[in-house]
Amino acid sequence: MKARKITVVVMMAVLTFSMLLSACSTNNATNPGASQSPETSAATEPTPADDSGKPADPLGKYETPIELTAVRNYNQGTKFIAGDNENDNTWTRAYEEELGIKLKYDWVTTGTSDQYNQKLNLSISSGDLPDTFSVDAKTLKQLVEADQLEDLTDAFNQYASPLLKEAIAEYGDSGLGASTVNGKLMALPVTGSGDYSGSEVLWVRKDWLDKLGLPEPKTWDDVLATAQAFTEQDPDGNQKKDTYGIPISKDINGYPDLQGFFNAYQGNPSNVAWKQYMWIKDPAGDGLAYGSIQPEVKTALTKLQELYKAGIVDPEFGVKDTAKALEGITGGKAGLYFGYGWAMNWPLGEAVQKDPTANWVAYPIPTANGEPLKLSYYFPLSQWFVVKKGYANPEAVIKMANLYLEKLAPQKVTVESNYKYGKSQDGIEIINTALITSAFVTANMNTAAEVRSAVLAKDPSQLKAEQKVTYDEILNYMETQDPKYWVQYSFMKTMEVVDGYIAGDNYRDSLYGGPPTQTMVEKQAILDKLELETFTKIIMGAVSPDEFDKFVSQWKQLGGDQITAEVNEWYASAK
Repeated sequence: MKARKITVVVMMAVLTFSMLLSACSTNNATNPGASQSPETSAATEPTPADDSGKPADPLGKYETPIELTAVRNYNQGTKFIAGDNENDNTWTRAYEEELGIKLKYDWVTTGTSDQYNQKLNLSISSGDLPDTFSVDAKTLKQLVEADQLEDLTDAFNQYASPLLKEAIAEYGDSGLGASTVNGKLMALPVTGSGDYSGSEVLWVRKDWLDKLGLPEPKTWDDVLATAQAFTEQDPDGNQKKDTYGIPISKDINGYPDLQGFFNAYQGNPSNVAWKQYMWIKDPAGDGLAYGSIQPEVKTALTKLQELYKAGIVDPEFGVKDTAKALEGITGGKAGLYFGYGWAMNWPLGEAVQKDPTANWVAYPIPTANGEPLKLSYYFPLSQWFVVKKGYANPEAVIKMANLYLEKLAPQKVTVESNYKYGKSQDGIEIINTALITSAFVTANMNTAAEVRSAVLAKDPSQLKAEQKVTYDEILNYMETQDPKYWVQYSFMKTMEVVDGYIAGDNYRDSLYGGPPTQTMVEKQAILDKLELETFTKIIMGAVSPDEFDKFVSQWKQLGGDQITAEVNEWYASAK
């Protein structure tokens, strides 16, 4: 597999992060500087480094158990093994039994990050913070400025395992740099995002293609014809007009999304639902420009309005959250959608379990003009774990990240540990119940390539034990078509598509890797709301596609021009 490097300018965020973060001040409505109780959870002193200066035990267990409070968001579709729940599961027990950390959740949310962010903002404004929690870049900046976070420098230096350091090092200087302020490590980056196994692909039910006598989609016209046929030709055979071509959620670029659709028109808008912003080379200059206001986005929106009026885009998408939108996929009402390369795990694994005849296949996304595809690739670090200031054992979060890698890192995972901590033998993603995760960006792609080579050669002799399990499951599916093994087979085939993307340089990086600018902090929420509402109205035909031009003008006037200037000031300094 050909490796791909993240753009150098993005990786240089470390050079300016500290300066920008300390230079900006905030006057946010959710006051991160609100008074906070000085009381902290009961804790014991961490095991110190010995007199020789050697690091302390990365997995050392507290002699007297400590309590750690947290809040979190669970992925939609998270399931627990029998007898487990939010506060008592495989991972909470591991934290307590192996590390002496009693994890207690103050509250949890499920689904997209919106509800989590809303509740977290309430906790911040009331001063009722848990001991540890995850934040995005904007919230990290606010909390640092308000002096509400514990310095993790010593904890990381003493307790971070070699595996954790290696995982973070895959991001180059921006790994720890994007978490460091004035020489102090203020957050632990959540690694693993930016993995190309999550690249957007075109998922299509090939059994529906075969039933309707349609070719596999190779051109954009093929894609549109397939979406129309899946809407009009009763692919599920129930004699009802109850299928549609393109499912999306009300977040548009949330999940299921339209990122791949926009990319097909050479557009690269932001994913405002997940706070992932696209800053691309300015077509008219030397600096950066905001992806969502480019003319290619208008072209795509115009086509989407046409498809919506024809009933090809889910007519009810405007009121469907992620869970409801995915019901069309898992319930057999949609047979084509733009989704991530890992979608065979969720939701497609569930769809195949419900209907083993559902043959979902991943295809590369063609483009409308025949030019090379440029998939949106966001700055890979977007989430950090922080510790409330005053908590006596900040090293606890480092140890939890160490434990995760000790159980599931490619260098450590075994068949037994994967079944216990990763994915159970009956398909439950136990991994989703871990609070603090860390992963290697290249791990999934490397594993897929190694297993695929073994499958093609029919020789598993060079595989690790856990890879051999995957190898056996793939061969089992190829021989029996047993849906229980479909996920592993599909992952192998889907990574062939992603390998093609990498070889063809089919990515467009977001080139802004700095922290939120002052105007982003003040205006981003307003601009995001304007963007989502405008795009939704255009797709649904409530306004003309020309409303896009008005949106661009408003976006600039409401703070977009100032943000662009701030982004380009950073970009010029980072070159």
